[in-house]
Amino acid sequence: MRQHRLDELFKAVSDPTRLRLLNLLRLGSICVCELHAVLRISQPTASRHLAALRHAGLVEDCRSGNRIIYSLVASGTPQIEGLFELLDKCCPQDEVMREDLVRLKEAVRNGTCRLDPYPPGREYPDLENASLAEGTL
Repeated sequence: MRQHRLDELFKAVSDPTRLRLLNLLRLGSICVCELHAVLRISQPTASRHLAALRHAGLVEDCRSGNRIIYSLVASGTPQIEGLFELLDKCCPQDEVMREDLVRLKEAVRNGTCRLDPYPPGREYPDLENASLAEGTL
């Protein structure tokens, strides 16, 4: 990875909201509607942060009708893979990120996507297995 790309990577993850987005996306593909609802930020704010993460090569998106679904990049550079490993170790220790996971579980159960029908009950095995300080979600 060229030096300026490494700088972009660290710049992208220097924002707490972007770290929270990456924490949620570690569990699978998620609609921007759910991301902004879970993080309690506006949809344009979520999209702006996701665009910065996409520009840094950390996330990718795809359209499904009116929805935009985001996910972590499938295969990245060793630096990106190392960052994801670090997130896997650190995010479960952060109280705000644990609360985000609780809200994501509720959003998935309720099907909160507001653009069109989005069936509740999707399965995120990693979300079910995500541990909190005192147990599981």
